[in-house]
Amino acid sequence: MIRAGTLLAKEPGLKTIFEGTEHSYVRCIIADAADPERHFECRVLDEDDIPISIGEPITLEVIKVVTERRSGVVRFDCRLSKALQ
Repeated sequence: MIRAGTLLAKEPGLKTIFEGTEHSYVRCIIADAADPERHFECRVLDEDDIPISIGEPITLEVIKVVTERRSGVVRFDCRLSKALQ
């Protein structure tokens, strides 16, 4: 699955445990390309920062979709699209 849109916010330099090992990640909020009113929360794994500025287009490959049971918020664990690397 691909998530593409405009980068609205990013928080670099974070750490998490993913599949049993520690990974660096960047927390991003993306406005959907097809419907800019829809926003997605994404974690870009294995990156300390991403070479994309706020307001620029971004394309991510989704690895895993996580729903937080208490809040119902859906989060996407992703990697930068290979076209950008």
